Amino acid sequence: MGNDIEKLPLKKRIITGVAIGLLYTSLMAGFDYVTDKPFSLLKFLLNAFFFGLVMGYVFRYKITKNKD
Repeated sequence: MGNDIEKLPLKKRIITGVAIGLLYTSLMAGFDYVTDKPFSLLKFLLNAFFFGLVMGYVFRYKITKNKD
């Protein structure tokens, strides 16, 4: 009873990174809106890129349990 570890395809990792990055920056932009801070497009894009890049790297493997 072990685990199968397989690397996800690059396309799926890019899509995951972009989706998570946009979700994160949308929440951060909403927080800035609530606290009356000005919206900065550059900050939004940089946060989306770097957070998405990190999350794409972190979630690069798919781990499943064996059904032995």
